Amino acid sequence: MSGKHPYHSRPPLIFLSTFPDFSRKFDPAIAVTAERASLSVHCQHHNLGVLTRRTVVDFSFDRKDVLSNAVCKDGKREYRMTKGKMTVAVTITSQLQSTTSEICPRFRLLVIGKTGVGKSSLISQAFKINENVSAFERGKADINKELTAPQNKRFVLHDSEGFEPGDNSNFEAAKEFIRCRRERPELKDKIHAVWLCLSIPHAGARLLESGVKKFLESRKEILGDIPIIVVFTKHDVLVSALDLEAMESYEDDEAALENHKRDELNRLCIQPLQDVAGSDILHATVSTKRGYENTVQQLIALTTTNVEKFVNSEAALAMMIAQRVDIDLKVKASIAYARSLSFWGLASTMDFAGFTMQDCLSVIHKDIVDVWNFDDPHCHLADDRFQALIRNDLDKKDIPNAAESFKFGVTLVGVIIAILAPVAAPVLPIVVPIATVALAKWAYDIYQQSDDTLRRIMTYIVDLTCIMQILFLLAPTGPTSRRAIKIAIKVHSGVGQSSVHAAIQSHVALTRRGGDHALEEIVRLIEAHSIEAEEVQDLRAKIEPHAAGLHLDEEW
Repeated sequence: MSGKHPYHSRPPLIFLSTFPDFSRKFDPAIAVTAERASLSVHCQHHNLGVLTRRTVVDFSFDRKDVLSNAVCKDGKREYRMTKGKMTVAVTITSQLQSTTSEICPRFRLLVIGKTGVGKSSLISQAFKINENVSAFERGKADINKELTAPQNKRFVLHDSEGFEPGDNSNFEAAKEFIRCRRERPELKDKIHAVWLCLSIPHAGARLLESGVKKFLESRKEILGDIPIIVVFTKHDVLVSALDLEAMESYEDDEAALENHKRDELNRLCIQPLQDVAGSDILHATVSTKRGYENTVQQLIALTTTNVEKFVNSEAALAMMIAQRVDIDLKVKASIAYARSLSFWGLASTMDFAGFTMQDCLSVIHKDIVDVWNFDDPHCHLADDRFQALIRNDLDKKDIPNAAESFKFGVTLVGVIIAILAPVAAPVLPIVVPIATVALAKWAYDIYQQSDDTLRRIMTYIVDLTCIMQILFLLAPTGPTSRRAIKIAIKVHSGVGQSSVHAAIQSHVALTRRGGDHALEEIVRLIEAHSIEAEEVQDLRAKIEPHAAGLHLDEEW
């Protein structure tokens, strides 16, 4: 007899007569979640001239028994138990589940503001999408329409026109839309944050129209816990005007000029806003012009902090993944991913049991790449050859333990320039070790708890996170190219790889422990090899003169 049966906390009853080759299959399968399960087979024996005899055969098994078997090519595991002439076969379908697939799939943002206030360019810079694709159309905003772009599938936008004086329709439409979205049961369908965009006024113009005042005054009733950030746009226009004014008056005291700029921003924007909305209203000042990139990064950081505070951590993580300007938040999301993995409890976990090491590293690779959310239409970051370039270095021996007390961002820029300068003109291919997809023997081995397993998993996570940081620096816009990926790998091998590998080898050799000890070592190494958000703009400026051809593609 064979039965198809996942786990069950109470024994199902099977009644069998003594016919040869009798079998019974549970179809559909019995779904259970208990750690232990049992199956009772009730047999009824018939013999001519003899009273009917009944027997019961009990089979019991637990989760560990089933998951200890290897996964077949078709993704199934089979566990067999035999008592006498009776066999029970428990077959389950196993797939390594991506952790990032359980995160809210898209960050949902409502942007409110008049046409021409700079919404389109702000969204384009913050989330790195094509302005034309974002579907901002003059005078045709539909707040109910989901605006998405193929360059960033982790982001969805709703656009509302500003609240014109004497026209209450936009105000009521926004109010009703927010009410409906607040009532949606699933997080992915709710509004996670609101940006109210206002141009910094000049030439005596007013900051707040009557409709905007009404919205701000009733925001707590309308929005509930949804955070709203008032965004003062086109900061560069105010700065340029004040710089020109200082030049014409021969004012050369830079400190005084900076104080004057802050005072004017407060007079024109912050004080009028707080007079209407109170001192607790969130606000940010931005410009999308070159040299002001940090202002957009600060807006993203402010939004993420308050989404985590007032909505929940999952929505905040969705924002970290969707945004493409704040490297600190990307690193934070990578660490959050590492903390979510269940294999740190290596003494008891069975999530990886039965799978090959290649299977395990592949799902880790996919999840980390998903967190960084690059524009990668050709799926270069998912390519087996990219994975091979990382995997092939995991077992390097006798790596010198390089000092970690260095300024990571500044150091890697020097290496980037050294790599790029000799090949800038003409643009020559970047040479890295051959990315063969042939696997080392250990990659075919079934996952098991060991020092080598722990070391390889820890090393892969930190190496890939470092490479993602370097790629973030190299590829601020446009599709990801194989050339940029190869440069990132080469830079990591010249800057951080030796200290990462040596530290992990030492950690595993000394502690021989996974769990929180392994996790904290991963976090420590990622933080020691991180680029600060505040230095990204200056580092990119240093790289730019040597960056010709970074967008070009080439073979691995």
